[in-house]
Amino acid sequence: MTDGELKKYRFPATLSNQTRWFGLYLDELLPTATCLGWGLLTGKQLFGLGAAILSFWAVKRLKKGRGSTWLRDLIYWYMPTAMLRGVFHSVPDSCFRQWVK
Repeated sequence: MTDGELKKYRFPATLSNQTRWFGLYLDELLPTATCLGWGLLTGKQLFGLGAAILSFWAVKRLKKGRGSTWLRDLIYWYMPTAMLRGVFHSVPDSCFRQWVK
């Protein structure tokens, strides 16, 4: 294949390379943007910015270098099922799962 033919394909650096929005992964962007948006809408921009920085730091601290799927799995196992009804459609409730060897 020539260079022209290879340019139409995009190869990620790793297989787990995720897309970024504004330099942040989606699981880091959602809480940060929510806090910033809330601060702008209520007129408390400084408080919203502080909350956004704190939420970004908390998500980074929770992940500790692990991928976003780890955080999603953590939410699945430890959050109440009633809160996650619209998020996890194709998997059973975590209380009905069994360990398989």
